[in-house]
Amino acid sequence: MSYDIYFLKKKDLNSDNVYDVMETTEPKSDNEIYISKDFMKSLIEKLKSEGLEFQIFEGKEEDYFELNFPTYQLSMFNGQITITLPYWDENRNDGINKEVKQITNVFLNNKLKGFDPQTEEFIRVPYEFQMTFTETKTVVDSHMNSETQSHNGNTLMYLGIGLGILILGFLIWKMIKK
Repeated sequence: MSYDIYFLKKKDLNSDNVYDVMETTEPKSDNEIYISKDFMKSLIEKLKSEGLEFQIFEGKEEDYFELNFPTYQLSMFNGQITITLPYWDENRNDGINKEVKQITNVFLNNKLKGFDPQTEEFIRVPYEFQMTFTETKTVVDSHMNSETQSHNGNTLMYLGIGLGILILGFLIWKMIKK
């Protein structure tokens, strides 16, 4: 599971169309949401000029870049750009928050619109994601812990049933053997 932040190129992005735009898989170059490979490259250069350090993977079959940071990644497609932050403790520190703000600034200053589907809010100013990420991570951790506890409870129940069947089988076998 991860915390995702989307950046889209659409002038009239709003709550009525944002999910449709996000689901567009193959925008055409004449579509207003289309993000060209040249534009992606210019954004990458701007991120580098901010002092951000990342490894770049370039898709060979399509216009696609993946920027790998130490604990999260940024994916660039023709229809959207996404920051993906796994729910790791490392991702809720001030350094990561600062990097996400820098990235957000670069994108907002280059006419991309931000959207946080966790809060269903549009990002219009440099993004302070740390508090929202921490709150969401707490909910995810709580859910995962309850799932784990439920799973552990089921495991004990099935272990007890299995042991009961084994004992019952042993008793029946002893009775038949007499």
